[in-house]
Amino acid sequence: MNIVIVGAGPAGLFLAHRLLALSPSHTVQLYDCNQNPTDLEYADSRGFGLGLGARVQHWLNSIEGLTEQLASEGIEFTGARLILIPRQTLCALLVRSLLTCYGNRTSDESSRLSLHFNVSVVNVDLAGRKVEIERESGYETVAYDLLVGADGIHSTIRSAMIISKPDETDFQQQQRPQVWKVLQLPMQPELQQSPPRIIRLEKRSAQFGLVFGACLPQKDGNFSALIFWQPVGSSDRINPCGITTVEELQQLLQEMFPKNLVAPKLDVDQAAAFLAAQAGHEYWSKSRCYHDLDGRAVLIGDAAHGMFSLLGQGCTAAIADAVVLDSLLGQHGDQLSIVLPEFSAQQVEEGHAASDLSLIALIFYHGWLGLLYKVTTLLWVVVLRQPSIFARLNQVSANYIQVLRENSLWIWFAKKLLLDSPKV
Repeated sequence: MNIVIVGAGPAGLFLAHRLLALSPSHTVQLYDCNQNPTDLEYADSRGFGLGLGARVQHWLNSIEGLTEQLASEGIEFTGARLILIPRQTLCALLVRSLLTCYGNRTSDESSRLSLHFNVSVVNVDLAGRKVEIERESGYETVAYDLLVGADGIHSTIRSAMIISKPDETDFQQQQRPQVWKVLQLPMQPELQQSPPRIIRLEKRSAQFGLVFGACLPQKDGNFSALIFWQPVGSSDRINPCGITTVEELQQLLQEMFPKNLVAPKLDVDQAAAFLAAQAGHEYWSKSRCYHDLDGRAVLIGDAAHGMFSLLGQGCTAAIADAVVLDSLLGQHGDQLSIVLPEFSAQQVEEGHAASDLSLIALIFYHGWLGLLYKVTTLLWVVVLRQPSIFARLNQVSANYIQVLRENSLWIWFAKKLLLDSPKV
């Protein structure tokens, strides 16, 4: 079976591993519009790291040698059973492992793997089961037996499925009211701690409201500050609190840092890059169906279920999709008429639950609701000795549907808040 995967993020790369290991009859062609993550000269200035809990580590560890590499390249939070690793680094590890195990058809015509970066999928013909790609040399048409859309929240594959069968897909999407940027920070010896920890950032002002985020350690000793804010006027649409200079950014960081810590000094070039960058957006989305049987296409990850980042479940939920799709292909062979409907039957409800759970972000930083949630969580964890929602979701046996039931009241409040969020 010839499988085309669009999107070389962690889920697309992991799925390529699983499908090539599943059957010697599988060939995988993988396309991504971004640069090859193994290019050491490429650095994602917007990257702030993925949190890999015990659940996703359990799946990733099925790839030989990856356990040791994750520990070597990431920051381990032993008590939380969490590894913080840059997305680019994780993707680079998965690409290198793929090439080691299966080669690349661009240099070895006998290989079952073909990796293509800096290539965009510009058209999807579900009826003809082919995609049109654009590379520097021109356009090319690629046929497939199975098409996997792992191409993120703005998925080209999903767009084609919506056009083909809008009623079946029933796609819904809303934008989080807060926007975000990442500030890359140089090494800060005074912030180095053992064990490492994530530093919460927060500032409230009468004019601009709440600005919040986190300062995250990196393996090389540097840090990245992830900053969220909700624009309230034209002056703060580009940067939080309307700042325009490096000096103002330094002052804002000082005010956001805990009082017992000294805010890190900035790298002038990185600070200038932060001020000039466009703010990023997060999206909540749902689809009623994750496959198109006639077009032999299926969606995984953010292409199927977009979510906010607070709970750190985007990567885990996407790889969970890949695990289920691989498992169904293992059970039913290449009988896609069985596999694809069953995949939607299993994963749509889980995906909806994962997306809804991420709405806790709207509660967490709300005024009185946020305070009530934090007090309730403190009693739940400290007095009743029950796991927090963060801990529950990272357990190996976690199930989004069950965790959603446990937090149904909070999600009800969050959905009320979502109604006031901008629609896209």
